[in-house]
Amino acid sequence: MKPSQKQTDLALGGIAALLFMYTCIRAMRLSITWDEAYTYIEFARNGKVFLRDYEMMSANNHLLNTALMMAFTKLFGLHEFAMRIPALMAHLLFLFFSARLLRNFDNKWLALSAFVILNVNPYLLDFFSLARGYGLSLGLMMAGVYFFWLACTTGRKGRWSLAAMLFASLAVFANFVLLNYCLVLFGLLWLNAVRGEGTSAMRTKMPAAIKSMAAPSIIMAVLLWVVIPVTLKLKAAGALFFGGESSFWSDTISTVTARCLYDLGYSHWIERIVKGAVLLVILLAAAYYAMLLLRKKAGTVFFPVALLLLLVLCSLSTVVQHWLLHTPYLMDRTALFLVVLFTLAFVFFIDELLKVWPAVVGAAHVCALLLLVHFALCFNFGYVLEWKLDADVKAMLSDIAKIKKIPPGKETISIGIPLSFDPAINFYREKNRLLWLNTAWRNETGNMLHDYFCLRQQDLPEMHMDSIVIIKTYPGTGNILARPKYSPEEIKAELVKQLNFEAEENGSFAMGPSIEYSPGFSYIVNDSLTPGPAVLAFYAELRAPDLSRDNLVMVISFQDPAGKLYSWQKAYVKDFIRNKTDWFRCSFTCIVPPGTRTGDEIKAYIWNPDKHGLFIRKMEFRWLAYKYR
Repeated sequence: MKPSQKQTDLALGGIAALLFMYTCIRAMRLSITWDEAYTYIEFARNGKVFLRDYEMMSANNHLLNTALMMAFTKLFGLHEFAMRIPALMAHLLFLFFSARLLRNFDNKWLALSAFVILNVNPYLLDFFSLARGYGLSLGLMMAGVYFFWLACTTGRKGRWSLAAMLFASLAVFANFVLLNYCLVLFGLLWLNAVRGEGTSAMRTKMPAAIKSMAAPSIIMAVLLWVVIPVTLKLKAAGALFFGGESSFWSDTISTVTARCLYDLGYSHWIERIVKGAVLLVILLAAAYYAMLLLRKKAGTVFFPVALLLLLVLCSLSTVVQHWLLHTPYLMDRTALFLVVLFTLAFVFFIDELLKVWPAVVGAAHVCALLLLVHFALCFNFGYVLEWKLDADVKAMLSDIAKIKKIPPGKETISIGIPLSFDPAINFYREKNRLLWLNTAWRNETGNMLHDYFCLRQQDLPEMHMDSIVIIKTYPGTGNILARPKYSPEEIKAELVKQLNFEAEENGSFAMGPSIEYSPGFSYIVNDSLTPGPAVLAFYAELRAPDLSRDNLVMVISFQDPAGKLYSWQKAYVKDFIRNKTDWFRCSFTCIVPPGTRTGDEIKAYIWNPDKHGLFIRKMEFRWLAYKYR
C-alpha cells in the first residue's frame, strides 16, 4: 500500500519535528565548544563582523553567524541557547526545504527513505545545535537547492534563479568554503536559462536568458566584490590553515567519512565500504546520465544531472585551488557540504533509476534503515563529536564553584588548563559572573601554583602525579578535575606598587581616541624577589562608558634585558564591567614564568587597541611569593 501525498507530508513533518526537537534539546544542554566561545569572545561581544585587521584565527569569524550571534545575545542575553538560535533556524530551513524537495518523488516510500538518509546523519546534526557557520550555511544551501530545482522544473526561471542565488550568497557569508558551491551553482543556473533543443533554440533563448539571469548575476558580482578581498586577507594572514596537504581522497573523502561514522569504533572495513560505495554511486550515476545524453534524453533529467555536476565540480574546484593557490584540501566539517550534495545526488539518482528498475528502491530503504541504526548508536545530549573533550567544561566549573577556596592574599583562583579549554572557561566566566576565577589562558598545565587543574587524559604524562589530588574523573571523556597536593604555608606580598589619579580632572585618568596604552607599572626583577615561586596580581578600579564596544585588556608582560618578550598574558576588562556609570574592580593574576631572571622587566598596564573610552581611578601591582614547608 502506497501512502498518499497527505500521509507522506504528515510523516515527513513528524520525522522533521523529532529531529528538530533533538537539536533544540542539545542546543540547550551542550556545554559551549572552543570555536563557539572563541567567536563570541573575540568577535561577537566586541561588535566585530567585518574585521579591520586579520590574524591567524580570523577565519573563526563566520560573518553571518557572528552577526546573528550578536543580535540574539542582545535580544535574549548571553546564553548558549541564544547563541545557537541561528543554527536552529538553519535546521528548520534544511528540514523544510529538503521535505519540499523530496515530497515530489512519485514513489512516496522513496520520499520518506530519502528524507531519512538526508537528515539523520549525526555529524550533520551536530552543527545544527552549535553557534557555527557550518550548520547555518547548510540550511541556506538546502533552500538554494530547492529554488534551483524550481528554476529547472517550472517556467519561472528568473524568479527562482534569483531566489537560489540569494540563498547561495547568504550561505557563503555563513561559511566562505561554500564560495565554490555558489560559483558552480551560478554556472548551472546560466546553463538552465539557455538550455534547449539544438543551437538555434539556444540562440533564440539567449535574450530571455540574459534577462532572467540579470539579477542573479548582479548578486554574484556583489558577492565576489565583498568576499574575494576578505579571503585574500585571510590567506595573507595565514588564517586558512585548517585542512590537509596529502590528497583529496585521504584528506577530504577519508576524514569526512570517518566523522560521519562518529568515532563509534566500527571496523576499518566499514569505512572502506562506505567510501567505495560513494565512488561507485558517482560513477554509475555519471554513466547512466551519459547514456541518456547519447540518447538525447538528458533534458528530462537536467536537475539530477545538475546535482551530480554540483558535487563533482565543487570537488574538482578544491583540487584546482590546492594546485594553483596552495590552499589546503577540505577536511572534516569544512567538507560537510559535499556530504549533503552527495546524498541529494544519490537519492535523485535512485528516483531516476526507478523508472527502469523498480527494485532499486530497496537500496534506499536499506540505507535509511542502516542510518537510523547508526543514528540511534550516536544519539546523545552530552557532546558533539568535533569538540567532544569540551563537553565537561560547564560541569567542571560548577564543581569548582562548590569546593573553591581562594588563597589568602589573592582575590581569584587560577586553573591549569590545556589550550582546548580556555575560550569555553572564559565564556562561562563572563556568562555566570565567575569573578572569583582568574581569566584562563593556555599555560604550563603542570605548574603547581595553580589552585585547580582541568585536564584531559592526554595531559597526564606532563603532570607530576604524586603532586596532585584527583577530585573527579568525568565519564565519557575521561577529563579530570584535580588540585595540587601541597598548599603553600604562606602567600606573602613582597612587593606592592600603587597608582591613583586623584590629581587628574574628576579624580581619574581618561583613556580615549588618542590613548592606546594606560599608565602602568614597570619593574626590573632584582635578586631579592627572583628565588622561589610567585604570582603577580594586577588590580584596577575602572569605569567604561563605551561598554558596548569595549575590548580593552589588562596586560602583564615579561621581557629579558635584551627586550625580547617571552610571556604576554591578558584579561578582558569587559568581564568585570556591567554598566556604564559605576566603578568596578578588575583583577588579573598570572604565575611568574619559571625562566624569569634578575634583570628581566615586568610590565602591567591596560591596552586600548581600538581607542575606546575608559576611566581609571586606581591601579595596584603585587608580587605574591609562595612559601612552602
